[in-house]
Amino acid sequence: MMAPPDAPEKPFSPDAGGGVVELVEAVGSAQSVLRSINERALGDLGGGITATQLRLLDQLQRLGESRLVDLADALSIAPSTATRLCDTLAERHLIVRHRRGRDRRELQIRLTDEGLGLLEAVRTRSMHEWTRVLASISEEDRRHAARVLADISSAAGGVGDASDGEPVHGLTA
Repeated sequence: MMAPPDAPEKPFSPDAGGGVVELVEAVGSAQSVLRSINERALGDLGGGITATQLRLLDQLQRLGESRLVDLADALSIAPSTATRLCDTLAERHLIVRHRRGRDRRELQIRLTDEGLGLLEAVRTRSMHEWTRVLASISEEDRRHAARVLADISSAAGGVGDASDGEPVHGLTA
């Protein structure tokens, strides 16, 4: 006898998950470590900017000069939130905002040399620490883990930060 089409799926049982729970917990734990490395680097070098502001700088470097609305969309935040983040970053001379063309409403944003310098310094510090932490894991195991994580991203079919199909790089842990 077939279940009706609107019947709920069988309840999930951690014991029958085929390693799903263990993998999700391990990825979550590793993500916490990578995020804390980024946060320490930002705390040491960032002069008080937040991780979200750093993500905005990172995204702005990828996009190049961008409209505020496009930047907000890329970060999955409201334009008003992006405006507040940009206000702080502009005050610190990490970004520049200007009007482009005849449409005075179209605000363009670009990274300054100072913003790029901060981004690169945090990336360099983070990469140094990631290298130190991962040194105890064989190169073969690191490459295998990278393939598994890439497979997870691919299997997710556009869920999360890589929804545009582009590989995620930089300070996104």
